[in-house]
Formats: sequence, C-alpha cells, structure tokens
Amino acid sequence: MAGPVVRSFSDSGEPIYVGIYTSFRHEGRGCVSVGFPLPDANFTATLLPMNRDDGLLLASRTALPFPGHYLSAVDRDSGELTVLKLLYFQEKIEVYVADDQLKTDHRFYLAGQNFLLLDYSIDRIGPMTRLEREGKGAS
Repeated sequence: MAGPVVRSFSDSGEPIYVGIYTSFRHEGRGCVSVGFPLPDANFTATLLPMNRDDGLLLASRTALPFPGHYLSAVDRDSGELTVLKLLYFQEKIEVYVADDQLKTDHRFYLAGQNFLLLDYSIDRIGPMTRLEREGKGAS
C-alpha cells in the first residue's frame, strides 16, 4: 500500500487523521513508513516487518538504523528544517488471524513502558479481486 489513507469514524464517516504510507528497501530489507502531516511539521513512524509463526510483526525498535519515529519541523522564519529521532518512543504492531478474523494488537511504548494498546479487527470493505484471490497482491 502506498499513498494517503484517511482513517474515519465508522458511524459518522468523519475523518480522524490522514497517514501517508510508503515503503522502501535498504541493504535488502524492506521497511514501511507512515507520515502524519502536522502544521509546519511531520511525524513519521518507520517500521520493520518481520514474519512470525502466528502472523506478522511490525516494529520500530530494531538493530537497523532506519526503523524508529521521527519528528521534522520547518522554522517559519528561517525555513530551516530540523529532524529529530524520538529514541524513547516505540511501536509494535502484531497482525494475526484468530477465529477466522484478521486481528491487530497495536502497542505504543514511552521509555519502555506500554502506555496504549489498540486492539482491533480488520474487515475487507469490498470484494476481492482475482489477483488477490490468487495471492498475487492488490490490483
């Protein structure tokens, strides 16, 4: 998935936030980045996907240099760009199937302490394409 995604409340359709999803490869490893636009700034979460026996794990804390969380801001007066890597912020997303349902446990940590858990299930909105049914990706 690449490009902007608008997350909305299911009952009203009102937007909650916009995320810009991208992926890149470095030294043979793929990463997923999600950028969240802010006024005169941007918050980016870069996660390393890893296969697990029971599903998929995306983690922002790894031995690799790129995964992590970044805050970038432009000074309105000078136009100078500042980028900070937020070393004490961490994120883990576990994706798995339980009871024939795609589930996600999305955990956030600050200084090693879990402060938020988003526990949700994922539903397909529309019918699968032929390529998706054959396991060849989205159309």
